[in-house]
Amino acid sequence: MSASEKAFGLIKTVFTMQERFDSLQEGLSELTERLAKLADSHAALRDRVSTIEGYIRGRSDQAAVQAKLPGRD
Repeated sequence: MSASEKAFGLIKTVFTMQERFDSLQEGLSELTERLAKLADSHAALRDRVSTIEGYIRGRSDQAAVQAKLPGRD
């Protein structure tokens, strides 16, 4: 194998590795975007659950107070 063949093989390997790194970078960017969307969805879900819990607790407290009021059957 001549020196020029070795040089071309090395250049080919470098370009192949560059393509792989570019592909990996794109994949990581997509993963980062998906993770950010997941975090936003989690925060929205947490807020909704907190609202529902607050509503249920309020209704429970209201029922307990009404049960203690005089004149209730």
